[in-house]
Amino acid sequence: MIILENSIVRMKILPELGGKILSFYRKDKEFELAAQKSRGDGLTLSGAERFSDYAFGMDDAFPNIDAEEILWNDRRLRYPDHGEIWNHAFQVLEQGELSAKLSWQSEAFSYLYEKSFSLEGEKLRIRYRICNPGREEIPCIWTWHGLMRYEEDMRILLPEEIKHCRNVMPGGILGKAEEVYPMENPLYDFTAVPKAYSHSMVKYYVEERVENGQCGFLYPSQKLRCMMQYDAAKLPYLGVWITAGGFQGDYNCALEPSSGFYDKVSRARTLKTLPVLGSGEETEFELTLSLEEL
Repeated sequence: MIILENSIVRMKILPELGGKILSFYRKDKEFELAAQKSRGDGLTLSGAERFSDYAFGMDDAFPNIDAEEILWNDRRLRYPDHGEIWNHAFQVLEQGELSAKLSWQSEAFSYLYEKSFSLEGEKLRIRYRICNPGREEIPCIWTWHGLMRYEEDMRILLPEEIKHCRNVMPGGILGKAEEVYPMENPLYDFTAVPKAYSHSMVKYYVEERVENGQCGFLYPSQKLRCMMQYDAAKLPYLGVWITAGGFQGDYNCALEPSSGFYDKVSRARTLKTLPVLGSGEETEFELTLSLEEL
């Protein structure tokens, strides 16, 4: 386990599980931002198979979210549930008191995946570098899957330009999948979370491409705000996941900047929103998390 710590924040990172952020803790407020494990004992650090058993903390989903198998340029590509990153052991390339750098090479898709963590006051900066040294192009979607603390009075801070949201989970509060709602509507408040007693879950994407890569969660009772900043040109899509006891009894939520729309490589191909990492190409981007006092 890697621990990064300064006078404000303490972080715990697990290289053995894809560099999962187990803890993002603001010390003066005694506030844990990362969603914590709520079921079972301990962690299996090798051979983890079901993502649902590891639905806590903050992960990266790459090269996909939904599992599927597709045919691409006469190659059959198998995409596992929530991608490859979350359950593979990363090599620690660098480690200090305030920074760390991790790396992993995919055998199935042949890409090299690097991420660097840097703690700066109340901010965590994560830099990503994904390169394809192989001969074949890689159809891929990158999504931030950072599960965070649920509180009933929290507010969701979406980019100001967003006007509509698309439900992508059938049933429940938002009804059938693919239904598009205006931000202001009589059915659902997209700036709030479902009540704890509802035992519900929702997942939706903002319908418009994001231009201002800034979003977050407001925790009014804690007098704290979590803000995320990222390159919207590289991550133009944004998903929202909330479980208020509806998924495995868990309570957590996530804002999910993504490079493709949405979740399945095959769907993104159909919608013409699928990034492809060509032979010899690489992509770099960063995401910053801050836990600010109001």
